[in-house]
Amino acid sequence: MRSAPHLLLTVAVLLVAGCDCGRGRLVAANGGSLRVTLVGADPEAVGLTIKLGDGDRVRETSARISTLPLVTMLDDLPPGTYRATFTAWDVGPAALRSVELADLLIAMGGITEVTIDLSRGVVVTPAESCDGVDNDADGQVDEALDLPVCLTCLAGRTTPLGDDERCGPIACDGLDTFEVRSDADQSTCVKSEHAPLLTDRCAGAGACFAPNGQGCADGVERVVARAEACQVMEGCEAGTPSVSWSPDGTPCGAARECRAHLCVAIGVDAGPPGDPSGCADGTREGFLSLTSYPAIAACSGGWSVPGVTQVVAPACGRVSGNTSSNREGAGCAASDLCAGGWHVCRGKDEVGQKANGSCADAVPGGAQNNSLFFAVSQASQNDTSCDSSGDNDVFGCGNLGTQLAPAKNCGVLTRALASTHPGTCGFNEAEPNLGPWQCLGGTQGDLHEGALVTKQGCTNTSCSYGGAPVGNADKGGVLCCAD
Repeated sequence: MRSAPHLLLTVAVLLVAGCDCGRGRLVAANGGSLRVTLVGADPEAVGLTIKLGDGDRVRETSARISTLPLVTMLDDLPPGTYRATFTAWDVGPAALRSVELADLLIAMGGITEVTIDLSRGVVVTPAESCDGVDNDADGQVDEALDLPVCLTCLAGRTTPLGDDERCGPIACDGLDTFEVRSDADQSTCVKSEHAPLLTDRCAGAGACFAPNGQGCADGVERVVARAEACQVMEGCEAGTPSVSWSPDGTPCGAARECRAHLCVAIGVDAGPPGDPSGCADGTREGFLSLTSYPAIAACSGGWSVPGVTQVVAPACGRVSGNTSSNREGAGCAASDLCAGGWHVCRGKDEVGQKANGSCADAVPGGAQNNSLFFAVSQASQNDTSCDSSGDNDVFGCGNLGTQLAPAKNCGVLTRALASTHPGTCGFNEAEPNLGPWQCLGGTQGDLHEGALVTKQGCTNTSCSYGGAPVGNADKGGVLCCAD
């Protein structure tokens, strides 16, 4: 008798509640069955003997090997654990090869399947299937299954999922729309944005939702462009909105027309209302040319009432500015730096329009580096990116602060004060003891600098930079735009 080699051996127990489903075979309700599949044997083998032993009980059967694979069944086996021996014989008859399986489980009302290969010296593990059985005999049940998308194995049954990470992000931006909305004062380009589908991505067993399909959520509206009086908006519906100035003489209301970018009564001087300098103290520190920049001014000075992102009403009667009697800006808001008929510029779009598409002239020639920052009322949610809401970070023009990259979507704005720690504006040269900018607030102050910012950190020129004293009125202020 030859020594027993390694073998290919697969064992599976199918609990089929009395039915060998798909094979047309009934299983005894009070016992189990063994199906043996021989897939390989020595060329001279002509027969296979299967011997089962369970204590005093022994069950033996033989089958002739004519073609492979050979399948044979043993039925009506009492449930329990058996020692099984599989032996191939030649015509002698002499035993050729034999293999023993010490713990073969026969389950009530089930079929135990055994696959053997007596011609090779390898063990091949069968694939696991979703049936509540340890098909590959590794101590785990229904593991590492290769199931179709949106299906999982639960309690031995394939079960549909509501969401499956294998779907990946599902694009919905093909549903985005753009719409122009107008009222008496302005026109806005409103985008309905559809975020990618990241949850509830399964359309059914084996299928993810299609891109831009019924699984996508409703859009969220966002204003992407705004045109005020004497401005024209184009390209909104195509998704490429642009705003330009209306020519002088364009009607902008009853008995009113556009003159120098302003909507004024016909026959009235078109110059900006209030002080034409735009600054409350009558002097500009940037955009110096009134001819080139009649509707925007850079105004230096301090203020003590926090905030620039939201509109803060003047608090000290506009007695403020670096050449005023109140250089410290005590009791003043940022808007006190602007002359009557002017306001703190409302973000990147207004600055771009009134500064002729560039912030370059906000800093006059010869200005010292890191010496000027002029803030605007620009919203942001996070990451120094310009947005339509939120008061995170302080944005503006100048040569002081973090430089803004084009990807930040901030248009002509070039600089920002942005902190990652509460109680600071986030740029060393802007803050004490080098500058007066302060963003003092609570434990989440680094998320709301635009609502907290003041210029009160260098009272009585208590700071210095580059060998020169620095006070609250220094290192910039705000950009003021004509109403």
